[in-house]
Amino acid sequence: MLEQPPVSYQINQVLRGSIPFWLTFLLALLTVVPIRIDGFAVISPALVSMSVFYWSLHRPYLMAAPVVFFLGLISDILTGVPLGLSSFMLLIVHGVAVSQRHVFVGKAFILTWWGYLLIATGISMLTWLIACIYSLALMPFFPVLIQLIITVLIFPVFAWCFGAIQHSLLKGI
Repeated sequence: MLEQPPVSYQINQVLRGSIPFWLTFLLALLTVVPIRIDGFAVISPALVSMSVFYWSLHRPYLMAAPVVFFLGLISDILTGVPLGLSSFMLLIVHGVAVSQRHVFVGKAFILTWWGYLLIATGISMLTWLIACIYSLALMPFFPVLIQLIITVLIFPVFAWCFGAIQHSLLKGI
């Protein structure tokens, strides 16, 4: 008969397994921290998208669709965008990442970076299009482009940090 692991072990597993959620939540909070640079709020990098992409590729069972949806709602509330928009976009990122895991996982990082570039470009274009429709006006595209460039350029740094966290804290989960 199999013996149940101790409660402390089970709690440890749950807490360690929630690291991707809490890390992404922290990044969502960081995106709304006021920085005294004119116009930075408009072009701040899509940190939540990067986190959802990474964890959906490498630990999809820790970044499940309901968690992604909830993180999107939190992001919407924090940023003041229409409720559900971030959830929709993040679920697209999650869905593409999970469905294409076989293409990215275990391959050279440059392929993952390229994949994120394609997904981030598509999400940026879709977000811009929805913003134009929502406001019934043609919104400027340049800030969206700058945000995309910044996001894609810093993705390797965040991916490296996520990888370090994955290898040190999430072994065996």
